[in-house]
Amino acid sequence: MKILAIGGCGAMGKATTRALIEMPVFDEIIIGDINLEAAQAWAQKLGDKRVRALRVDVTDAASLCAATRGVDIVANLTLYEFNLPIMQACLENRCHYLDLGGLYHVTKKQLALHEEFKATHRLALLGMGASPGMTNIAAAMGVKQLDQVTDIHIRTGTKGGGKGFGYSAKTVLDECTMNAFVFENGAMQEVPPLSGREHYTLPDPVGEVEGFYSIHSELATLPYQYPGIQNVSFGVAFSPRLVNMVETLIDLQLTSLDKFSYKNIEIAPREFLDAHLMRLPKPEELSEFKAFRVEVGGIKDVKRKTLSYEILVPSKEEWGIKAGAYWTGVPAAVAAELMAKRKYLAVGALAPEAAFEPESMLTRLMDYDLRMKAMAQQNSEKNS
Repeated sequence: MKILAIGGCGAMGKATTRALIEMPVFDEIIIGDINLEAAQAWAQKLGDKRVRALRVDVTDAASLCAATRGVDIVANLTLYEFNLPIMQACLENRCHYLDLGGLYHVTKKQLALHEEFKATHRLALLGMGASPGMTNIAAAMGVKQLDQVTDIHIRTGTKGGGKGFGYSAKTVLDECTMNAFVFENGAMQEVPPLSGREHYTLPDPVGEVEGFYSIHSELATLPYQYPGIQNVSFGVAFSPRLVNMVETLIDLQLTSLDKFSYKNIEIAPREFLDAHLMRLPKPEELSEFKAFRVEVGGIKDVKRKTLSYEILVPSKEEWGIKAGAYWTGVPAAVAAELMAKRKYLAVGALAPEAAFEPESMLTRLMDYDLRMKAMAQQNSEKNS
C-alpha cells in the first residue's frame, strides 16, 4: 500500500508522517512538498527505508497528476485552498483522498464530487484532523447513544504554545475574519466573525476561556447527516493576545481584500499580510495544550439527555511536535490506516461521521494517547 503525504514535512504533516512509519500496512510513504530539500531532510530524519521524498507543486495540475499516479492514498496536509485540485488529481488516478478540512465553503464544493468518487469506488475523506475530524467522530458516538439527536455543540481552546500563530496564519485569519455559520432551529444562519462571545470551561490546564463562533467544516456536514437535528454550533478560543492582534489587523484594514496601487503594483493588504506571515518562523515552544468538548443532546427513552465528550492533548515532546500539530496530524494518519485496511463504511466524498464507525476510530486513536472522556447527563423531564 502506497501513500503520498502532500505537505508531509510541514507542521501538521510531520505529525502525520511520524505516525505513518509506525503502521506496517504501508509499503511506501512518500513525503511530497514543493521544497524538495525540506522533504528530503524530514524523510532522512524519520529513518525508515519505506520513506522517500518527492517534489510536488500543488499549483501545477501536471505535477499533481504525476505525483499521484500509482498511489493508493493521498493525504492532503496543505492549505485548504488546494483541496479541490488535489482531489481532481486523485479522481484522475483513482486514489483514495483525505484532508484536514475545507473551512466550510471549500468543503461544500468538495461534497459536490461525491458521485464522481463513488463511481471510482474511492473514498474522499473530508476533514480528518482534530477539528474537524475527532470532533465529528465524537458527535457520531453521541448520536449512537440517542433515539433522536437535536443538538451538537463543539467548543475548542488552547493554552500555551508561544507567541504568534499556532498553525497556518492564513487559516487563523480566515477563521477570524470570514462570516461564521450557526445552525439554529433547523436552519443555517450566517453570523459575523468574532460574534457569539462566550466563556466556557475545558479540561485543565486549558480551563476557562473566551470563545466565539468561527467558520468551520463541521457546520457543512453535521446538520445534514442527522435528520431532525435542530441546533449545531462551533466555537473556538484562541489566546487573548492573538485575538487582540487579529482585531488590530482588522481595525487597520490589513485584512482587506480590496486592491490598491503601491509603486505600480496592484496588491491587497491581505495578500501582503499572508505572504509576510508565511515567511515568519513558527513558535517553537513545546509547552502547549489543546482541548475540545463536544456536547450532543437529544432524546433517549422519552427523556432529554446530554452527552459530552472531552479531550485534552499535550505536546508530544518525544517527537518534538506541538499539541496543535499532534492532535491534527495523527488522526489523519489513523484514518489513512483504516482506509488502507478498508475499514470504512462507504465510498464517495464523505465527512468522518459518515465514513467510519466511531468505535473503530476512537479505539485506534487511544493507541496515540488521544483519549476522549465521555460524560452523560440524564434529565428527568420527559420530552414534550
